Amino acid sequence: MRIAVQMDPIEKMIVNHDTSLALMVEAQARGHEVWWFTPGDLFYETGAIKARTRRVSVCLNEAKHYETLEEVVRPADDFDVVLVRQDPPFDMAYVTNTYLLELTKALVINPPRGIRNISEKMSILQFPGLTPQPSVGRNLDALEAFARRFDQVVLKVLYLMGGDGVIKLESGAADFRAKAAAFIEASGREPILAQEFLPAVSGGDKRVFVLGGEPFAALKRMPKQGDFRANLHVGGQAVAGELDDADRAIAAAVAPLLNREGIVFAGLDVIAGKLIEINVTSPTLAQELKRLSGLDLPKAFWDSAERLVYERSKM
Repeated sequence: MRIAVQMDPIEKMIVNHDTSLALMVEAQARGHEVWWFTPGDLFYETGAIKARTRRVSVCLNEAKHYETLEEVVRPADDFDVVLVRQDPPFDMAYVTNTYLLELTKALVINPPRGIRNISEKMSILQFPGLTPQPSVGRNLDALEAFARRFDQVVLKVLYLMGGDGVIKLESGAADFRAKAAAFIEASGREPILAQEFLPAVSGGDKRVFVLGGEPFAALKRMPKQGDFRANLHVGGQAVAGELDDADRAIAAAVAPLLNREGIVFAGLDVIAGKLIEINVTSPTLAQELKRLSGLDLPKAFWDSAERLVYERSKM
């Protein structure tokens, strides 16, 4: 197969952590051609979606993890699979690229429409019994009234990633309103998400990997000392974890949504049996999972993707 990955610049990859790189290495090991392009390389011209693409040889060597073999403008239809793997922010540039990718005949994973429809923080509102108590909006009075129900709340900018744009506030603090107002103002025009704070996060959260709607594995993340965020991006540490009954129940509840939107690979974030986020843009931690548990997510991913390509070819 010929595979293209829409992603952030390849030279910026953190070699021993990057899931996109691990997926590319596995695809190459299976004999597939591996290409990549950035969202800015994609364009529409004379009835076709095209991209300035680079064919590469990749590896997990930190000294040199890729070599460019050729660079050419190609129609997206030339590829069997296009992987959408660039990180948020999930802004209108991201959305516009999904509109463009919907025009290609290639199999796009995850599907553009599914990426748009499953907002990583907002989509949890479809599962009210499974999540910490939430509030979404920009009205300061409503936010303050909500916060009074709890000792502490977490405020989140909706369309960032990796723990960025996330703060914790004491609901009864004298400066709560001022800090909340400043947070709303700094977030731009979008609403913000407020959630009850779950003290259990001190013992870590979980990333539940879901492939084809089925739970594949789980990994724990521990926050660094003095922080409540467990994201590796802000200093959290990955440790071994296992799927439990609560994880499986959450995955089963979310599966109809993922399957309806054609999501092949998702990462569910869970704290103490509560669903926090549904990640569908560029779920990470595949390398950490393999190092800590031996489970090979890229292999399972490409088993699924190759099966999808085969099934499409028979239609």
